[in-house]
Amino acid sequence: MSALSELALIAARACGLFWIARKLTKRRLRILCYHGIALGDEAAFQPMLFMEASTFIARLEHLARAGYPVLPLGEALQRLRRDILPHAAVAITIDDGWYGTFLHMAPALARHGFPAMLYLSTYYVERQTQVFNVAAAYALWKAGSAELNLCEVDPQLDGSFALASATDRAGAARRLVAHADGLESAEARQALLARLYATLRLDFEPVRKRRIFAFMSPKEAASLPAQGVDLQLHTHRHRFPTDDPGALGEEITANRLALSQYASGPFRHLCYPSGEYDRRAFAQLESMGIDSATTTVPGMNTAATPALELRRFLDSEAYSQVRFEAEITGFLDVVRRVTGRHLRRA
Repeated sequence: MSALSELALIAARACGLFWIARKLTKRRLRILCYHGIALGDEAAFQPMLFMEASTFIARLEHLARAGYPVLPLGEALQRLRRDILPHAAVAITIDDGWYGTFLHMAPALARHGFPAMLYLSTYYVERQTQVFNVAAAYALWKAGSAELNLCEVDPQLDGSFALASATDRAGAARRLVAHADGLESAEARQALLARLYATLRLDFEPVRKRRIFAFMSPKEAASLPAQGVDLQLHTHRHRFPTDDPGALGEEITANRLALSQYASGPFRHLCYPSGEYDRRAFAQLESMGIDSATTTVPGMNTAATPALELRRFLDSEAYSQVRFEAEITGFLDVVRRVTGRHLRRA
């Protein structure tokens, strides 16, 4: 957000427009979306994916101080349909299942007594290796101005990349991920990752030991429901193959089976991986007992919002506190509706 936009939000808040927006949108459901908590410098690497623990805590403190009712998403949706939702109600959702979520988010939520829904991709929970595409992109970013010849990482790869260039980093990442996807196991991908770090003269051991790009363990996941965290569907391998109904069904079935080892369910709420979905899959989702599904389309939810296209505010380390308040009060939602920007984003 530009400095000018930031000043405009500060002025709007000072003039009472945030307060007015909260009153105007009081019957709409706010759904917040979070991902991981940084265990090192990941927030500088990908602020939309990793947030500082202090920022997340500040968000929760604001919700408590400003008196927002925080409800479990399932209950909030039922109340929304029946028009008995508390004014300016909030539901907190978390995607993926990073170790930092277990280490920092769950305790912070429990201290406030806030329920949350964790959409858990279970493949990396079971494998307990680093998430390849994220850990590889981090290495390319961390290497700074280094030059990378992919053949030094793996003889089957080729191409030279100047990592000071964002374009080259993206190109190298695509080659690496495509190659990794063809490997036979998570362990083989982990070995490729270790070779990438070694080639770039980066120390992979702290990344592995601190579980910086790893998901929580099965035991850790199983401890969360007792802390008020509802485990729900995010597909098994963080994929949503809408062009292959059989593969999509397998993703959801495998996800449900794995989740049943950590929680009692029922598992009827889904988050689209990376926010990507296709309405042609809605009939299949309904036939599989999916009651709701969340997107990354910004905005608030009314009783008329389709249950399989719920909107969320994707919070970020890149967003200031005033930007967060502009979203949670509904000020920016009102602005989007007045300007039509929500339609273009959707």
